[in-house]
Amino acid sequence: MAWEWVAPVATAASGAIGVVFTWLAGAQSRTHAERMVRESREAERQVRLTQERRDAYFAALRVVDLETRRVKYKNQGNEDKLRQVEEYWPKSKRIEMIADALNALHAFGSDEARRHAVAWGAALEEGDHQKMGDVIEQFRAQMSSELRNG
Repeated sequence: MAWEWVAPVATAASGAIGVVFTWLAGAQSRTHAERMVRESREAERQVRLTQERRDAYFAALRVVDLETRRVKYKNQGNEDKLRQVEEYWPKSKRIEMIADALNALHAFGSDEARRHAVAWGAALEEGDHQKMGDVIEQFRAQMSSELRNG
């Protein structure tokens, strides 16, 4: 009779140990789930920011292409092509495109991309076509590198 207490105590102890390990497994599961949600949200944020950056860079490239063509046609004296460009993209629309591209670059572009935009604008004002082309090639290389590495 002295050993009758052993079975209930052993059962209670093993039950208590089971409860502790069940709680521990649940806590680890909750921690893992929270970490996975955080990582998923961060990945989604990175994808969204990369998309915004890509859109900003393409908007800048559209402006650069349009303005480069306008300057080229003007310098070549090609009034027909210049008129076609200016009819399709009147000055008010071009100004809006430039403002949108600059805002997007400042919001989502890298510092290097913004420096390229400033350098291109300065080259445009100077009328230096060689420098404009060089800056655009540098910008395209920077854009490609950033978007590839993401």
